[in-house]
Amino acid sequence: MKIVPLSAAVAAALLLSGPAQSAEITVSITNLTQGMLFTPRLLVAHTGAVDLFEPGTEASEGLTAIAEGGDTSVLATALDTDTSDQVNQTFGGLVDPASTSADYTFETNDHPYLSLLTMLIPTNDAFAGLDSWPIPTTAGTYTVTLNAYDSGTEANDEVNSGDTTLTGPGGVALGGIGVPGMAAPAPTQANLGRGASGVAIQQVGGVLDDSGAEGQVHIHRNTLGDTNPSGGRSDLDATVHRWLNPVARMTITVN
Repeated sequence: MKIVPLSAAVAAALLLSGPAQSAEITVSITNLTQGMLFTPRLLVAHTGAVDLFEPGTEASEGLTAIAEGGDTSVLATALDTDTSDQVNQTFGGLVDPASTSADYTFETNDHPYLSLLTMLIPTNDAFAGLDSWPIPTTAGTYTVTLNAYDSGTEANDEVNSGDTTLTGPGGVALGGIGVPGMAAPAPTQANLGRGASGVAIQQVGGVLDDSGAEGQVHIHRNTLGDTNPSGGRSDLDATVHRWLNPVARMTITVN
């Protein structure tokens, strides 16, 4: 048998192409906090052209919707204007403190990066995020930890707005976006104070005054809380709702 050597051009092309990306992964997320819940997760496989969030920059409208009310539809709709460089899916329901979500199988369409967003509730605008994690080309199980970020779009007044206008899968209440105060879903309402003396975001002339917002995405400086359920400066319980980063552990199995 005569062996014909590869041409230099063909050999170079094979070298540059590298191993094929896995088309299917399985993911789950573990809540490492003792008092926060995670909203349904937006999972995105994408190219380098997609960037869901960037610390030190202004949050997009889609990120704001997730960080303030757990609504993934705004960002998903924006992403789907170009399906050539990403594929996304919203997974699951609420994840309780110190618990792990179900496993979810996700088709990446051979995109090389993975990102994830989920709101921490009850908070004003905190979210946990995975930013452009390179999907391994070797089959196996991988873990990565996620920090909590502040979207910078709302003042952290920690006052319970009582708003539950948005719902997730199965009609689960997730809270409201652009509503003065801290949105809180039904499972946490009974555990939150009411009518604290903290200053909630006010409407001035019918326009939401967000002057207390930081303006840029940044690592969350944690909740303040207090121990007064009916007054004080916060409606959060300082003995329950505080956390330290990282707040989540994500498990990714490359099939």
